[in-house]
Amino acid sequence: MDRITLALQGGGAHGAFTWGVLDRLLDDPSIEIAAVSGTSAGGLNAAALAAGLDTNGREGAKAGLHRLWETVAARSPLGAIENSLPFFPFPRAVVHRAIEQAQNFNQFLSPYSPALPSANALRRVVEEAIDLPRLQAQTLVPCFVSATDVEAGSVRVFSGRELTADALLASACLPDLFRAVEIDGRHYWDGGYLGNPVLTPLFNEDRGTADLLIVQVTPFARPGVPDTAEEIMARVNEITFNTSLMRDLRMLTEVKRLVRGEDLDNPVMRRIADLRLHMISAGEELTRRGAVGKLDTRWSELETLRDLGRTATDRWLDRHRRDIGHRSSLAFEVEAIV
Repeated sequence: MDRITLALQGGGAHGAFTWGVLDRLLDDPSIEIAAVSGTSAGGLNAAALAAGLDTNGREGAKAGLHRLWETVAARSPLGAIENSLPFFPFPRAVVHRAIEQAQNFNQFLSPYSPALPSANALRRVVEEAIDLPRLQAQTLVPCFVSATDVEAGSVRVFSGRELTADALLASACLPDLFRAVEIDGRHYWDGGYLGNPVLTPLFNEDRGTADLLIVQVTPFARPGVPDTAEEIMARVNEITFNTSLMRDLRMLTEVKRLVRGEDLDNPVMRRIADLRLHMISAGEELTRRGAVGKLDTRWSELETLRDLGRTATDRWLDRHRRDIGHRSSLAFEVEAIV
């Protein structure tokens, strides 16, 4: 049995790609998930996965993830429109252009505007799709979800009993769309600004494995220089939401270099030295969709992204299954990044 920990990046509707990755991993009885960390949409995936595993093992996790994304589509305006017009599918380019136009209008509105509802639109999704009592009580697979403390400018990691609906909403709280989420007198925004995803909880304690698999949905690199206002801001956001992951990979890689061959007394440093890093990346398909695709919550699109995730995982397993338990498969990619 190959045990791995999972770190799931956020990315709006592109999190359905991660759903596909998890769905495919759950099909493989030789892979066991030891712990999971997630941010934003990655945090919702992590919560659905952990609660589902605790409820009914692999089948419970697969059902929980399907329920999450089915609820996302059903509760979204785009999903409702598609559901009401099933025989008249809109081309992706048309839908994405409409989303861009809506974004251009909304940039002049604060989520605190009296003209907008104060309730977080994701709350019903979280409360309907995720078994929160089971998530808070589960013991099989530890789950960690991060959010950004607005005033302190620091990351907070929620786990165990802290994994309330508010914690999951805080992790996915984009400040241009939602009001900050208040928890215990503190206010939180999306965790992607400081931990996308947070890696530390996966090695600061012994999880019974040195293999850490990152699922990335926001590309590090994108060819060409953007020249429209929308493209510029989209690329700025991509770079911003990857900064923490690049920082953490750089730190881990440098520490591993420095302590290689050393006899270490500190158990955390020993685990970092032994850490084997892996990554499944969305690649070209999601890069072409651009940032606007993260708001396309139609069920047909989410199913397509799920299938892309399953296919990408098949390719990764074909190439790197033998690396699990033996070596880092991210070594060359990390060298290029740092």
